[in-house]
Amino acid sequence: MKNFALFISLAMACCAAHAEWKSYAKNSEAEEFFDTTFISKESSKIKLWTLTNYAAPLTTLEGKEILSEKSLTTVDCSTQKIGAEKIIKYEKRSALGTVVSEMETALRMSSIRSGSADQILKEKLCR
Repeated sequence: MKNFALFISLAMACCAAHAEWKSYAKNSEAEEFFDTTFISKESSKIKLWTLTNYAAPLTTLEGKEILSEKSLTTVDCSTQKIGAEKIIKYEKRSALGTVVSEMETALRMSSIRSGSADQILKEKLCR
């Protein structure tokens, strides 16, 4: 099982180097991107990587600074919900540098707020 987890982690690290990031939202605090290569698309659900580059460093609870985070994101076009099941935080922009923290969780979907970056992403993906 450890070898499988190591393989998955290495495979996901390689994805950052080969990702084709497309910007979809930007404000004074952050710029949001999505990888144009979807991981999967089943029915109305699209699973893909998203990336956030922060304008200024954020400090984690452990006191470490991050400039970007990458999320394994699911967008459900029919229910208009979004969720993330893996988040990786990096010391440098564009998911580069040292991984500061990594979190995996069960996928919990929440409603997409009107006017949010999530709504912009949904509109780009759900055509």
